[in-house]
Amino acid sequence: MLRTIKWQNLNDCEINHQTFQALLRNEIPSIRISNFASSEECNKLALAIEKVGFDFYKNVEPPIGRIGITQFEYRNRDKLGYFDAVKKANATYHQVTSLSFDPLKRLATTLRQNVSSKVKIAYEDEAYGNYFAGLIRQINIALLHIDFAQLDAPNWGIGNVTSQLVWNLYVKAPSQGGICKVYNYNRQWQPEDEKYKTPGSYGYDSSLVTKSEVKHNIPLTGDLVIFNSRNFHEVLPGIGERITISSFIGKMPGGDLVFWS
Repeated sequence: MLRTIKWQNLNDCEINHQTFQALLRNEIPSIRISNFASSEECNKLALAIEKVGFDFYKNVEPPIGRIGITQFEYRNRDKLGYFDAVKKANATYHQVTSLSFDPLKRLATTLRQNVSSKVKIAYEDEAYGNYFAGLIRQINIALLHIDFAQLDAPNWGIGNVTSQLVWNLYVKAPSQGGICKVYNYNRQWQPEDEKYKTPGSYGYDSSLVTKSEVKHNIPLTGDLVIFNSRNFHEVLPGIGERITISSFIGKMPGGDLVFWS
């Protein structure tokens, strides 16, 4: 049972062991690493992404472009399909990052230096191997939703996470808007909230968050923002392209921090 809690404040926090643990406990709204990537690094990533080009999710409205795969797409399918696609997804990710830098590796190093030495890519078992991490997306708008493996992956290894965060590196930020709003209505998602889900969609009814605290995560090129993905969140429309690289960070029962997309 999750305890009722309000955020300590609505400010971005710097990354250290204390703030990271507070974010896992939903005591603060976000961690921001300013200038995680330089303008030159972001420009090189954007050019590489343009060369590869985006695919678009099927049956997702409004449309979201992506390079890479997500476990969420395979949640109602044979998990072998996801793990068979990991090798190709990794190759495409490295095709992009080899022309600039690898955000996932840089973040893993940052976490090992400031939070915990137990950081790795999520691993299923000997039959399936590692998950993919490092989703590249073009999101102009995203509906109100949550991301939590206990809901989305109950029969997968990541379904054992006790807490879940998401990080986004803003490779390209819109000139206006494109804000990610994160809500805290005194508790995080609970199974009974599923009755508010819009049929045939990943989105939820906005009445769920009418009395919530709200954190506005402003997209700034080169910044990396981490928040608790079990909190309801949405992306508002913006003017200009909004490109991110991201993955989840889950805390496993033994304390390991694991990445996956």
